[in-house]
Amino acid sequence: MTEMFEQTRRFVAASTLAIFSVAALPVLADGPVLLTVTGAVENTNRGAVDPEYDKLFAFNDVSFDNAMEFDLDALQALPQAVARADFPKGGGEVEFTGPLVADLLDAAGATGKTVTISAMDGYSVEIPLDEMVEKGAVLALSRDGRPFGIGNFGPAQVVFPRAERADLAEMPDDWWVWQIYLINVE
Repeated sequence: MTEMFEQTRRFVAASTLAIFSVAALPVLADGPVLLTVTGAVENTNRGAVDPEYDKLFAFNDVSFDNAMEFDLDALQALPQAVARADFPKGGGEVEFTGPLVADLLDAAGATGKTVTISAMDGYSVEIPLDEMVEKGAVLALSRDGRPFGIGNFGPAQVVFPRAERADLAEMPDDWWVWQIYLINVE
């Protein structure tokens, strides 16, 4: 009887593993979460805001039922892009590295038309998604090879390859949000 039970248990375990291996389920963040993507996203790996635990969300009056969280490993696992730009506008040229915003939103299964990017200090800006993609927006994780940290521009900053594209040469810094913790897709 125990041999039959053991064989059944192994079959169920193997079948369950096979089913979950085929499904494209989001991976839970193992490390500290740096960025949360909410709104019109199909891939989620966390539930609703808990005001007792999610203090930054609660402080900024952010609520959602589910979201996609990204830790540093998940962000670095996306294809990395390089954007050269003067930042702030008119300053010296620097090199930013991180995933394209388009790749980040694809990973979250974003289906909306606009994104609202929010910084820890409360600054936020709404941007048409197709315009961000067309302009080559990068979610920068480092500047000139130095990772961003909390207290400067980190954990992440949206940047554009202004030094590489004549059509972006006069682009103001309004969309260059730093200290990003949240992107909401609508």
